[in-house]
Amino acid sequence: MKKDLLKKGENLASKAIFLESFLAGGKVLIGLLSGSTVLLSDAIHSVSDITSIITSWLGLRIAQKDPTKKFPYGFYKAENLGALIISLLIFSAGGEMIFSAWQRLWQFSSVRLPYLALAISLIDAIVLFFFGSYEIKVGQEIGAESLTAMGKENRTHILSSSAVFLGTLAAIYKIPYIEGIVIFIISFLILQIGFETAKKALLALMDVSPDQEVIDRVAAILQKTVGIEDFFDLKLRQAGPYILGEVKVAIRRQLDLKRAHEIADKIEEEVKKKVPQVDSFLVHFEPFESNFVHLVIPVVDKNGLESKIAPRFGRSPNFLFVNLENEEIKGHYFLENAYRDKKVRAGLAVAKVLVEQKSDTLVVSKIGEISFHILQDNLFDIYLAKGKTAQEVIDNFLAGRLQLIKKPIKKES
Repeated sequence: MKKDLLKKGENLASKAIFLESFLAGGKVLIGLLSGSTVLLSDAIHSVSDITSIITSWLGLRIAQKDPTKKFPYGFYKAENLGALIISLLIFSAGGEMIFSAWQRLWQFSSVRLPYLALAISLIDAIVLFFFGSYEIKVGQEIGAESLTAMGKENRTHILSSSAVFLGTLAAIYKIPYIEGIVIFIISFLILQIGFETAKKALLALMDVSPDQEVIDRVAAILQKTVGIEDFFDLKLRQAGPYILGEVKVAIRRQLDLKRAHEIADKIEEEVKKKVPQVDSFLVHFEPFESNFVHLVIPVVDKNGLESKIAPRFGRSPNFLFVNLENEEIKGHYFLENAYRDKKVRAGLAVAKVLVEQKSDTLVVSKIGEISFHILQDNLFDIYLAKGKTAQEVIDNFLAGRLQLIKKPIKKES
């Protein structure tokens, strides 16, 4: 997929080389036939544009190469390097235009075939404006700054060609200063594009972070991922048209290595789906020890901590939720089981309720296969109850006397 986008940019750059060469050749030919020095100057400007496009084409082509032992992160930054070279060429073209503008303030050109010169400048302006807009669209789509820069520069041709148009008219009617003043304005616009391109290319080559909006989108994915207690050291950096990233996540204490890798794969898949510019996203695991436990116990009645333990999970009349912090009870509440009389899969419905309550630990006497796996997938720690009342169960839990359940212990209806 990534290579397909880069290939699309390379193909567009190839078309741009052909189109610019055709227009530049037309301006040289008509410039020589008409004697229009301003048209010949604009043709020289187009030649510098062609050099820039070739640089973009090379950068996009190199960026498609597979990583090697010497370049394990790939060649994506070749596109940034190409954009930097293009910015230097744009600076050079802008400087030449300023020099040309100064000369045009004080002299007139003698123009033969004036209407032909006017026609080619008009065609050049219209064609490159629309093609430049398309380059910007594709450049932004694939994240290729070199293409975006070329598109912006090409759209300024509507101004430079306007200068040629006005300059030709000025030469015909001997109107002073017009051509030089317009070229001065265009020169500064081109230099501004060069500055913006150079800035973005240099920042990318120095591993700049992407926009805050991208960082926030990745952070939101991490916050919603089940099993992550916390995350830190989120790092994203630009590499050509793509983004490389990494993060450290704190995972729950009972999580095995296989499940941890499943979470890492899920995070990477979700990040790439929601943020298509991301090419690589590494997840590093860190142990997490929490002093807080949100414990849930199926109970028969609502007699506070003296409530009796219910024998079944899905058919339990009530659930007692207990907040434990630093092995002390900080509060509790009851939730009536609205699904206890459900004919089938009551356990499944109840399991979803416990997930919505953001609990993390269940103590139960019996639990069926479907309920067990739903809760396990949502990273619940499930213990076998020991004791007749909620208080006895809690005491045994805090004393470490409860057995962690690894499989279902009764089929739920």
